Amino acid sequence: MANWSIDYASINSNKKKISTPVGFEQGALLNTKSGSKSAKQSTPQEGHNDTALKIRRAWDVAWGPAKSIPMNGFMLYMTGNNVQIFSVMITAMLFFNPAKAIMSLNQNFSRFESKETAAELIMPKLLFIGLQVVTMLLGVYKVNAMGLLPTTTSDWLAFLPHKQVLEYVAL
Repeated sequence: MANWSIDYASINSNKKKISTPVGFEQGALLNTKSGSKSAKQSTPQEGHNDTALKIRRAWDVAWGPAKSIPMNGFMLYMTGNNVQIFSVMITAMLFFNPAKAIMSLNQNFSRFESKETAAELIMPKLLFIGLQVVTMLLGVYKVNAMGLLPTTTSDWLAFLPHKQVLEYVAL
């Protein structure tokens, strides 16, 4: 047998004491073996922790659209205010993607729903909808910046009545 190899079958605890590896704690091993009773006692708390975890994950999903708002704002800035195909496509994306996300709201939050979490999911769902509406408002701002939103009186001239001419001049 080579000098560097160890025959584990022939190790006798009286002969040699092999040192423990760096970072190994004997107490941690003993706690897990003797802690099996406490693990069984914590099972009722697991359901409570599971509910809290579901609610925390629901809040994470609800805050998800907030992470894309700065990116969408930067894309709007980079496309400029001219009416071009790229800026129109990005603006259309700002309307359609949030609308699809709002329509699939229950599907997004279905994995968190249970009898215990039904009432607590209302606020994350409202936050999710609110952030999607903020994304749509970015699209409204972009449409207004491109001049496609009719906000001035000159945009509504077709609907104003014509002036009555009181006098005619003929030469």
